[in-house]
Amino acid sequence: MFLVQDSSLSRENRIKQFLTEEPSLSALLSVIHFEWTLRRAIIAIGTSPNVLVRAKLKNCHGLDKYKDVWKDEVFPNVQLRLPEVVQNWDGLGRAFRLRHRLVHGATSCEPGYARERVDWAIDAANDVRAICIDKNINLDARLPVRRNAKS
Repeated sequence: MFLVQDSSLSRENRIKQFLTEEPSLSALLSVIHFEWTLRRAIIAIGTSPNVLVRAKLKNCHGLDKYKDVWKDEVFPNVQLRLPEVVQNWDGLGRAFRLRHRLVHGATSCEPGYARERVDWAIDAANDVRAICIDKNINLDARLPVRRNAKS
């Protein structure tokens, strides 16, 4: 679906291309894109060595778990909690709920319904990316390697 060298913008454009014909796929991909962005941001801005951050993220799924890891790893460096970074936290939660229902076969969705949730997830990814840009981190490039904890 996506290649390692794909930029965030090209992934977002691809996700939006699916909205008309495959709205469910578009909704799923938008949340995957957000999670990919968030995980890379946590690794890049976190305080612990990369290997420890990756271990914390290994079994991290769902917004509440991401919030906890962000609080432990990123908050000390940016002084913002994840719901403060994501401008439409409620909308992102609704996008995650749709993803959950789609994955478990509990629903399908129409393009209009999916579009709103896709936009919320992509906007949330952009909110996270903005914090990284402020820290001079390009999430589309190789992440900085941290072997020792930040003080």
